Amino acid sequence: MPYISGGGYPNSPVTTVDVGMVHAGCPPSPTLSAMPEDTMRARVSLAVMLPYWGFWESSADGAAFRSDRRDLLHEEVERLESAGVDVGWSGMGVSPEAGADAAEEIRATDAQVLVVAQSMAVPPTHAMAALDRLGDLPVVVWAVQRDRTLGSGFDQSDITTMGATVGTPMLTNLLVRSGRPFELVVGGISEEPAVEKLVRTVGAAAVARSLVSARIARVGRPIDGYACVDVDDEDLKAATGIELIPVDPTEIQTLYQEVSDVAGLEAELVGRYEDVTEDREGRTRSMRLAAAVEELDRARNFDAGAMNCHVAEIRFADEPGVTPCFGIGRETTRGVPWTCAGDVLTAVAMLVAKRLGGAALYHEIEAIDFDTGEVAIANSGEHDLGWCGRGARPRLQPNPWYQSDRITGISAWFELPPGPATLVGFTPHHDEPSGFRLIAAEGEITARSFPDSPTVGGAFRFAGGEPVAEAWRRWALAGANHHSAAAPGSLAAEVGVVARYLRIGFARVS
Repeated sequence: MPYISGGGYPNSPVTTVDVGMVHAGCPPSPTLSAMPEDTMRARVSLAVMLPYWGFWESSADGAAFRSDRRDLLHEEVERLESAGVDVGWSGMGVSPEAGADAAEEIRATDAQVLVVAQSMAVPPTHAMAALDRLGDLPVVVWAVQRDRTLGSGFDQSDITTMGATVGTPMLTNLLVRSGRPFELVVGGISEEPAVEKLVRTVGAAAVARSLVSARIARVGRPIDGYACVDVDDEDLKAATGIELIPVDPTEIQTLYQEVSDVAGLEAELVGRYEDVTEDREGRTRSMRLAAAVEELDRARNFDAGAMNCHVAEIRFADEPGVTPCFGIGRETTRGVPWTCAGDVLTAVAMLVAKRLGGAALYHEIEAIDFDTGEVAIANSGEHDLGWCGRGARPRLQPNPWYQSDRITGISAWFELPPGPATLVGFTPHHDEPSGFRLIAAEGEITARSFPDSPTVGGAFRFAGGEPVAEAWRRWALAGANHHSAAAPGSLAAEVGVVARYLRIGFARVS
């Protein structure tokens, strides 16, 4: 279940463009901080409102109808909680005044999404009295019926009790008019696919809410000439609420120098990795750099980060003198995803991928196999142990990309396990009224192995069955740069939900 935090919604339009669950893994690394190991799978907290109108009681067994709706609300709460979410508030909206009171009660809870369960014809002002007072809370409308089929004796009582298709557009009409983002899920309370979709939608809505207050570390500037990974800080904040926080590379160097004991970090490695490192100096420096990045995240309360380490203060300094690949992979595993090369755009994609999928791999699509329809994905040494296959033991190794350096840092290596996967990109885009777009491509990590590939990765096949050249072409045309985030699971629909709540564009490639 995705992790979420508070926030509000910037006010820019959203468009969607069609340009065409989580795999079990190694447990996350233990940490030296107070951050929970499984932060990204924390349960989402909801408020659930069932609007009700006593006007129709005479058509549906009198006062017993109110009791029936109350029972329906209880059933909804039970179904949601059994599916993995917490319901911190539930109640019936029986009038605009009750809706206003409900808003105050909901605001006093830790609810991160409001589900409005429409089951009958109700004046939309009942729910809107709450929604208008909870403008920063994502709303998901559930058009819900208790019964799946219509009986041969279908009459006015059934029209009243099964009237979700009447009550729902009464509310959604006003939401559409106002331009407020919302999602609509339709289905019976006993239908597993509908409940699963509702839970996934709620999770994505919560992720969107968390992003509007996200803080991303920007360590230095991107590699010279890498304009494709950069963005204007104020433009990003204005469109999404996401804040890029400048961090001078000297701060990383200073934090590194303050680390004197890596015994705790070394203890993480024992029994967890197949250790093929030999250079104790490179290993120790990598551990100190990992501790420095963790301290930066803890002290500055960062949600994600982007670092260009190829500078005089980090890789090319006397100390640290190594790349931080292991350390930023460790942070990603801990729930604070990082990217290399100063790629702040893919840091946003990583944050989305991590919070939706529970794991995220920063990577490039390295090459195409036109015969098999696969592409190879790899990176420069980053990892996320949350996507290490069950029973697999990652390897700790000198980073093959930097073996010509004076001192070579370490990196983790394992192959991604076969299963559904989604690539996620994020970019400025001139066609989007908001100026920004999320991109998603579903597919699978295949069973193909690249044992000599230098870093974590594998073979990815785009979904849809079209020639790989065309699928990759549409991926590039959607605006993805040469880096992207990969996550386990089929998540394109959820990425689209995140985009709609953020009021930015969305392009689905496959």
